[in-house]
Amino acid sequence: MRYLLLSTALLVSFFTCAQAQFRNEERYRPEAVSRLVDRVHDDLNRGYEKWHLSGDDRGRLNGAEKRLREFASKWQGGKFDKGDLDDAIASIQHVLDNNHLSGPERDRLNDDVGELRAMRQAYDRHEIGGAR
Repeated sequence: MRYLLLSTALLVSFFTCAQAQFRNEERYRPEAVSRLVDRVHDDLNRGYEKWHLSGDDRGRLNGAEKRLREFASKWQGGKFDKGDLDDAIASIQHVLDNNHLSGPERDRLNDDVGELRAMRQAYDRHEIGGAR
């Protein structure tokens, strides 16, 4: 009886892990990442219309967007460049942390950063970014 319960528990945990990994692989396919980068671009453009950012912060965000586009392009080719991703996340987070941004534009950008961080964590857990 114990053997049956242990076997069942192991199978359930295996399939749960496999299913989560499959969802992450689908969620972070190069096409999906490109759509996320496009969404960040759109959210930044909406924010630019509302926020009054210094030239330094605007430059940070423009640089972050450029690094995200480079990341997406490299990921399309099968290379997960965590440096580009980390730099972009840090730049956007810096602007979010050091400005009095408000409204739905800030919330959307904050959500975008959360998605980017989740992708980075999935990479760290070896759920994505393996040999292609």
